[in-house]
Amino acid sequence: MSTSKKTTRLREFFTSPGTEVLPMGALPVHAQMAEAGGFGAFQISGAFSSWWLNGQPDVGLMTRTEVMDNARRVVQSVDIPVYCDADTGFGGIQNVGRTVQEFIHAGIAGIHIEDQLEPKKAGGQAGIAIVSDEEAIGRLNAACEVRDKLDKDFVITARTDAYAVAGGGLEEALRRGRLYREKTGADVIFYEGIRNREDWRYLLEQTPGPAYVIPSRHAGPTPPVAQLSEWGQAVQIFNFAVPSVQAVWKLLLKVRDSGELAAYDQYIAEAFALEGTEEFVGFGDRFVKPTYQQVRELEERFLPASLQRDYENSTHD
Repeated sequence: MSTSKKTTRLREFFTSPGTEVLPMGALPVHAQMAEAGGFGAFQISGAFSSWWLNGQPDVGLMTRTEVMDNARRVVQSVDIPVYCDADTGFGGIQNVGRTVQEFIHAGIAGIHIEDQLEPKKAGGQAGIAIVSDEEAIGRLNAACEVRDKLDKDFVITARTDAYAVAGGGLEEALRRGRLYREKTGADVIFYEGIRNREDWRYLLEQTPGPAYVIPSRHAGPTPPVAQLSEWGQAVQIFNFAVPSVQAVWKLLLKVRDSGELAAYDQYIAEAFALEGTEEFVGFGDRFVKPTYQQVRELEERFLPASLQRDYENSTHD
């Protein structure tokens, strides 16, 4: 485990010479998977947090308290830096500073704050509107002021949704990105929802300093990481948790349609056929902290023999 601060490590992650791959999910288990897979950082998705934790759309319904509660659990589950979606900062200028303060105290290493009008919409959804230049700049500078007082390595990213706004587009997105770079202390510029590779590359080439794009699915397959590095993409985020929802839904439908559990039994058999390999996850005995073995060792260290459980002679798998 690195001895440097998580905020320092995340800052280095964004400023490394090439594009860093950044897994994104919503839950502690997702962060633990990213860490076990050898990735250098993890991002908490606002949209997936709203969906997975509350069963709600990403339209600003999650409160800062709910986001912070989840963020703390994620941070405590891993040793890699955690980067988090902070929506619009959860309120007016007075709220943005408190948002940054609470994320820093929770151990989050960085956040992105968007220029959407409240109530916000999920990236890629219709109906997005953005605030004035002045309000967006005020949000970011209020956030940066608190960062500078508490931890100057804490990463603040300025996200703009100007590309998808009615009356917006490519040049407006670029204007906003350059404006935030010039007029605020934001560390990174983030362009949301870009719909083709040409625009993606153009924005990166025309934006000074660390920047990245999260493209729409309409932009096609992700270019190779080496190519993204040439373009200047700081990080390439991918939501690796998406397949789990699709796969679980397909399994549920198979059981519903057949009225039997054969599909489930087949899945379990295929899963346990991987036992002993890196791909095997078991029934909650991997991607947990502490591990079951560590709990056993803890009992052996601190409990007298008369109070320890009999692990050898009990029935178990």
